[in-house]
Amino acid sequence: MDLFSVKDKTILITGASRGIGRAMAEGFASAGATVYGTGSRPESIAWTEGTSIKGIAADLRSESEMKDLINDIGKEHGRLDCLINNGATTLDVPASAIKEADLENLVDTNFKGVFRSCQAYYKMQRKKGGNIINIASIAGLNGAFLMSVYAGTKAAIIQMGNSLAVEWASSGFRINAICPGFTETDMTASIRKNDEYASKIKEIIPMRRIGKPDEMLGAAVFLASDASTYVTGSTIVVDGGLARH
Repeated sequence: MDLFSVKDKTILITGASRGIGRAMAEGFASAGATVYGTGSRPESIAWTEGTSIKGIAADLRSESEMKDLINDIGKEHGRLDCLINNGATTLDVPASAIKEADLENLVDTNFKGVFRSCQAYYKMQRKKGGNIINIASIAGLNGAFLMSVYAGTKAAIIQMGNSLAVEWASSGFRINAICPGFTETDMTASIRKNDEYASKIKEIIPMRRIGKPDEMLGAAVFLASDASTYVTGSTIVVDGGLARH
């Protein structure tokens, strides 16, 4: 028996248009899973055309859109084996300059959107059990300069997941989190373009390099597979040692 197999599992990954979400979608699909990936706009998920991945445009902030999507997958396959909440947005500005609209967008996307997706999944599959992986960030553990609200929302989904892991355990649900460190994604592009700052980042990472999106896949496969059937309420940090620096 291959404990780490995800073959024939049905998996929904939000925020699969690029970066970590896309790497996970491609990785799970290549491992034989049936993968659904969301993007905020049709063009953002167009890369899935011609692949086995089913790309769907869905607004994480819309309770009805996410509920309908999760229910539709459940009806089509009889189950949704794993929900990976990866979709998020960020904002790197001084806390004193954050406007109400920015605050609402960050909270609605990064926290409310994740909670509502978890809630819809639980309601749809409470009699069968389920598996939720929330993609957080080391910013949610340690904070981050100029990212106060983003870090706050990531800390919130870690603790929300820990709470749901206890509350829903009797229904056969497992909820865990992955905290990526500094990774080569669009969210970090502006920082990485600054050679001086990028060098400083690498200096404080014990492994002396920035992570790649596909390096987050291993932790996700572990949590999505039968290798982790007794793991819930846990947070896996994938950061090259940055959190321990």
